[in-house]
Amino acid sequence: MKRVFVTGAASWTGGQLVRALAARRDVEVFAVDDEAPRVAFDAEFKLLDLDRLALARYVLEIEPDVVVHLQSVHRRAEEGHTTGAEDRIIGALALFGAIERVQSVSSVIVKSDTAIYGSNPRNPSVVGESTRPRGRSSRFQRDLAEMERFVAGLSDRLPDVVFTTLRFAPIFGPRVANPISRYLTLPVVPTLLGFDPRLQFTDERDAVAAIEYSLDHPVSGTFNVAGDGQMYLSRVLRLGRRAPQPLPGRVFDTALRTLRRTGLVIPDHLSGLLKHGRVADTTLMRTELGFAPRYTCRMTVMNTYHPEISP
Repeated sequence: MKRVFVTGAASWTGGQLVRALAARRDVEVFAVDDEAPRVAFDAEFKLLDLDRLALARYVLEIEPDVVVHLQSVHRRAEEGHTTGAEDRIIGALALFGAIERVQSVSSVIVKSDTAIYGSNPRNPSVVGESTRPRGRSSRFQRDLAEMERFVAGLSDRLPDVVFTTLRFAPIFGPRVANPISRYLTLPVVPTLLGFDPRLQFTDERDAVAAIEYSLDHPVSGTFNVAGDGQMYLSRVLRLGRRAPQPLPGRVFDTALRTLRRTGLVIPDHLSGLLKHGRVADTTLMRTELGFAPRYTCRMTVMNTYHPEISP
């Protein structure tokens, strides 16, 4: 029986993944997070700080075959909240140190984000896995880059272990409840006057499927993950029957900050995306990883706004 260790199980994506894996007869799942799960699942769960010695001891105790590291960057940093420097890169010490000491581990899957490329008008129109971002980087972008450097270093030290890094385009859907999904489903959506950025999404169900696929088909490398196609922001809002509110630059920034009063924090990396957009090349996802998302970007948008009519 394959033993799978999952961090970040409290998130919607993590909970759905654990639920799917726990339903398999040939998989035993061990899930951890530093807060209670949003999704109910039938698997062992421990409430643990993800960068503490107790986590390392737990990994050494269960001796997993596969490690799925979903909460590689602290969720508060991802959502734009302030965190201490020691808390922003989760698992860089405790988890990765434990992996080096556990001989049973054969593959490691790490969740990353296409936000690592930034959103800058000087970037290429389509970014690939080897693209070097230009311009000023957001803190979240720097955190992702640092996390991936840790993974690369660990991969060099453990050549017999398969390391798969999945850079997801923004995960969009009616249940994931992340900042971009909440923002784009507002009744009136602030937009930047004179800008209509190109956007690309990963359907919330495809995000879970991509991780599960990588577990079953381990391939070393870094891969952009997104549904086929791209959409302009104006088209996304029309399909969702949302009213755009075009605002000049400073007023737009003020409007985003004002949303904090409603509990919706728009982090810098998302603010940049809503100004300049970003589209990633997914050729390697198909040709090397071998994963094909079920949902196109348009289908993802329709599912988010009209789940009652989507498959």
